[in-house]
Amino acid sequence: MPTGHFSIADLSFSFEGTLKELAHCQEIIREIEQAEQRLRQASGAEEVFLIYDRDLESEHGTFDKMRLRAYGDAVNYTLDLGVTDTNPLGIYVGYDQNIEVYDRASGDTWQIDPDGNRIEGAEDEAPSQEAAPPSQPADSSEEAASAPTAQDDTSTDEAAASSQTRSQAEIEQAAEALRRRLKGHPSEQLVGETTISDGPLGDKLMGFAEYCGRDEDYLHRVLDAASVSDVDHLSVGQVPDVIDMIADEAVLRENESFEPDSDLPF
Repeated sequence: MPTGHFSIADLSFSFEGTLKELAHCQEIIREIEQAEQRLRQASGAEEVFLIYDRDLESEHGTFDKMRLRAYGDAVNYTLDLGVTDTNPLGIYVGYDQNIEVYDRASGDTWQIDPDGNRIEGAEDEAPSQEAAPPSQPADSSEEAASAPTAQDDTSTDEAAASSQTRSQAEIEQAAEALRRRLKGHPSEQLVGETTISDGPLGDKLMGFAEYCGRDEDYLHRVLDAASVSDVDHLSVGQVPDVIDMIADEAVLRENESFEPDSDLPF
């Protein structure tokens, strides 16, 4: 059976599977690599680590969690990996997920959104966030200490510009990730009644629109083309077409200009 060789952060591994499964693995790895790059940019560090936290506590009991983490000076930058049964690796990273930031010296926490904006008032992380980085050579830690951290005051205009300058490849990759989340959900089920692996489907569609730099007026055009009044009234079967219309205005215009093939004057 074919074998693929992959890396996630500082972990390298081999995976046996069909060519289709290995190609799917590569797709997931590319998404994770984008998340790793976000952590590098936010932290100024060169290395990202794969962390497996055990026995974390919540109101529902204890749980384990896999995370990507980079260390900048005395600050931890973390992105959680979710668990799913929709790909061979069994993990995913949300394309619109915020980076969780924890200052080990002061105990302060905040978040960094996909556009690089700092979001204050983040909830405290699990105690495992207090961990210091793994042992590294002295020159590496000195470089991390002097590296720049994320800017605190990115403006709304800059955030919008960032969304508008996303490459088509990035948008399509996010679109495909969202399409994969639909597997297993009945096509006739309403979006408002559907929760995918990383949250309510309606919220994720809205998040995808924001990721693509689409404003409220654009989203209304999409909903009009889909003949619904709001996102929650879409059916799961309509979502792939809606994703395409959000991602590509040319597709939206085609749907807006569609006319039924009928000679009836009413």
